[in-house]
Formats: sequence, C-alpha cells, structure tokens
Amino acid sequence: MTDESLRADQIIEQVQDAMILVKMGIAAAKEERWTDGVTILAAAYERLTKRTEIKSMDAITASGTASLKDVVPANALSYYGLCLAHSQGNYQEGAKFVHIAIHNEPMVGEHYLVLAKLWKHARNRRKMVDAIQKGFEASPRYLPLRRLAQDVGLRKDPVLPFLSRDNTLNQALGRLRTKMERARIERETALEAQRTAPLGPKGRRPSSVRPVPKARTVSGARPAAPRPSGTGPSSRRPSKG
Repeated sequence: MTDESLRADQIIEQVQDAMILVKMGIAAAKEERWTDGVTILAAAYERLTKRTEIKSMDAITASGTASLKDVVPANALSYYGLCLAHSQGNYQEGAKFVHIAIHNEPMVGEHYLVLAKLWKHARNRRKMVDAIQKGFEASPRYLPLRRLAQDVGLRKDPVLPFLSRDNTLNQALGRLRTKMERARIERETALEAQRTAPLGPKGRRPSSVRPVPKARTVSGARPAAPRPSGTGPSSRRPSKG
C-alpha cells in the first residue's frame, strides 16, 4: 500500500516522526489535497508543541515577539494556513498562520507566494497583489512568485516614471520589458527542470539549456512560531460567524 492510498488518519497513526508528517502535509498541500493537508499538518503541530509552553496570540501581538519554545517550522504554518483556507473557506484564519510564517522568516519568498495564492483563491485581488509586491521586496528573484505575477497580469510601474503610463515610449519599453522578463522566466524554469530531472543512463542530467547565474538567497531570522489562537491548529471545522 502506497502513501497516496492511505487516508490522512491512517498516515497520522502510522507515522510517528512529526517532521515527516510536516513533509507529507506540505506535499499534500502542493498536490492540492487540502483536507489531507490540513489534517496532517494539524497533527504535526500538536506533536511538535506537545509539553511546550506557548504564548497566546494576544501576548504575541502585545510584545511583537514569538515564543522561542515553539518548534513548529514556518513552512508548516504557512501551508497549514493555505490548506485551512481552501478546505474550509476560512481565509482570515488561514492568513494568520501565513503571516506568522512571514514574521518568522521574512526573507523567504515561498511564504509570500502561499499568501498570494490564498488571496487569489479568495478572489481578493488587492491583498493578492500586496502579497506579491511584498514578496518581491523580500525575495525579488524567487521564480515561482515571478511566475504567479505574470500569470495574474500584475502591472509594474512605468519604465520611465516621469512619463505617463499611456505614453508611446513607455508602452514600447513596457512591452520590451515584459518580453525580456517572460524569456528570463522561461530560461530559469527550464534550468530548474534540468536540475530536478532524473539522471540519464550515464548518470548525467540533460544539458539542453545554458546555465544562468544562480541568484543569491538571503536567510532571515527565524524565531519560533506561535499559535494564532488559544488552541492552535485543529482539523475540526471552525464555526463561522
């Protein structure tokens, strides 16, 4: 029996390592198995915070700091929030978890991508655009975020800010910039696919694309993650209202 054929409750029962549950919950989220993701990540959260004293959300809001005793990885909180939003339509609560992940790892572009996807699903374009723009400020070279911005047609500032957006020169330069950005994204996507491609018969990966310089990554401080509510994540459906 494969992992895919197991129900979420069976996975939780059979897998004892909480960090493995985190990986499986995130994998479920990326495969858009939202109910499985929220259930598995909630179980992982409970195991990771067992016998751990964690400050309430009110204390976090008042002090602006997170409890160092909390040991939940930021990406677990981020994807839990996304799963919660998708599976139960609880966008505000889901966004709280993603914002905590961003607070803990402010330079990680993936958290902003998750937040943008959450608001995209909620059809809140203003908040989606805000998440993308803040993501660009934190991690301007993060490829998946740039892809999403292109997919949703996010407009950039005019190339020549002293001219109007409708100016002929600005329009021409804007089209050129869009074409160059699209080509850059396609090139980096191909390189990413090459890096993750399975090895060939001679133990080599395909070399059909020319390598491009690898962007430097910036690691941010990562304090431990608090609960957004007094009880922490739960796979139970929250009451609305």
